[in-house]
Amino acid sequence: MTQSTGGEERRVGLFPAMKGMVATVIAIGKTRAELLIAELEEEKFRLMSLWSKAIGAAFLLAVGLIMAVFCLALAFWDQRVMVFGLFAAFFIAGGLILVASLKKQASQPSQLLKTSLAELEADIAQLRRSVKPTE
Repeated sequence: MTQSTGGEERRVGLFPAMKGMVATVIAIGKTRAELLIAELEEEKFRLMSLWSKAIGAAFLLAVGLIMAVFCLALAFWDQRVMVFGLFAAFFIAGGLILVASLKKQASQPSQLLKTSLAELEADIAQLRRSVKPTE
């Protein structure tokens, strides 16, 4: 009778332990999902910033420079071919500088999911340490 009581005590203790372990796994999953969502939001804002800067810069520079070219062409009407040629070269150089700047910013590695992956690796390592039998 004593042994069956001891076995029942272990079973009663086993279920709360399993519940605790499941609750811990669910809490870890919830934390990782929240971290993933936060990282996705940051990446979305980074990409929106890139596009809005590129479009705004292109539009404002194009309008401003075209207006300046026409003003100078009107001021130097006799040399209008030279004025348009110089500003065409200036526009091309400015465009190439903008493209190089955008390529540099776009080539920077994204931080998307790096924190989540690092946390998952740490969780896996911790689980492996706890499962390994000590000798």
